[in-house]
Amino acid sequence: MAIYHLHAKIGSNGVGHSAGAKCAYITRTENYVMKADECAYTGSGNMPKWPNDNPQKDPAHYWKTADKYERDNGRLFRELEFSLPRELTLDQQKALCHAFADKVTTLDKGGKLPFTFAIHVDEESHNPHCHLMISERVNDGINRNASTWFKRANSKDPKKGGAIKTQELNGRQWLNPTREAWAVMVNDALQKAGIAATIDHRSHKDRKLDELPSAHLGRTCTEMIRRGAWCHRGPQVMRQNIEARLSQRAVKFTKANKDKKATQAQAVRVDGRPPAKTVEELIERIMDSLERGFMAMGQAIQMQMEAEQMRANQKRTAHELSIFLAEQSAKIDPPEYDLAFNPNYVPSPRPASPFAISLTPKPSWAR
Repeated sequence: MAIYHLHAKIGSNGVGHSAGAKCAYITRTENYVMKADECAYTGSGNMPKWPNDNPQKDPAHYWKTADKYERDNGRLFRELEFSLPRELTLDQQKALCHAFADKVTTLDKGGKLPFTFAIHVDEESHNPHCHLMISERVNDGINRNASTWFKRANSKDPKKGGAIKTQELNGRQWLNPTREAWAVMVNDALQKAGIAATIDHRSHKDRKLDELPSAHLGRTCTEMIRRGAWCHRGPQVMRQNIEARLSQRAVKFTKANKDKKATQAQAVRVDGRPPAKTVEELIERIMDSLERGFMAMGQAIQMQMEAEQMRANQKRTAHELSIFLAEQSAKIDPPEYDLAFNPNYVPSPRPASPFAISLTPKPSWAR
């Protein structure tokens, strides 16, 4: 099932990031070569051509040089991490990533930004995704060496300064259109492949959905949970996803019931007959409906009267039965009244029981 996930990050010298290490990680080279089977494809574009080491032939050299020459508090790269539709083949995913990278790195004011991306897959193809690294240095076509490329730009004489840094990638004015563009391109690719699935970049609130949104657990937390290690985000995200699945089922169930009731109401309203063609026919149908309504009302009143009569009969029968039982009890054993209410009453002697035990002590001569 195609899902939407796009996450933006910034790599900066000021917080200890490394563009070269990030490039090695996404391309699964150098220190990450043991996981090379997870990287299905890598691609780069818009790289400058330097005299000695050409980044067009070795894109990793560009990112290592950025670590070396970019100013101490400068931004090294921007990264977009996004999920790929599992319904598409690897070749279709490659073409989609190339098209998206070209679109994102083409500036509105002209010029292109260097980029490198890598497609990651797992053994079961459960989570195919792409890492896209973007440099903010605009490739304006001017020949520079590596050290000059990362210098501060010279607006008066661009050849003497470094490549200018674009400001178009800042803020939500760039991120929101980028998120929307990815959704549009994925849906177009799915449609061309003959797949009915679609994705949406908007939130549940913007889409006015009643169901709860799910959360992305992430690769690190997933691996920690599989190893049995503690992940502080794990229980919270898993609980949120369970609640989201339950809310989705509730929404589907409610919608199905509404559709069912609407269908039944439509069937009752239409009653299997075509609409009335004349006023006389319409009046006849109205009178027929009123007659059936009065008949149903009379039947309901009659049933209510019969129920009340039955309850009255039950009360009368219970009262008569209580009187009869009281009379029979008085004949068998009249009640002994309290002397306070009837001082003249003398209780009748009761016959001694053959099983009674005498408590009178025996005389001494009988012992």
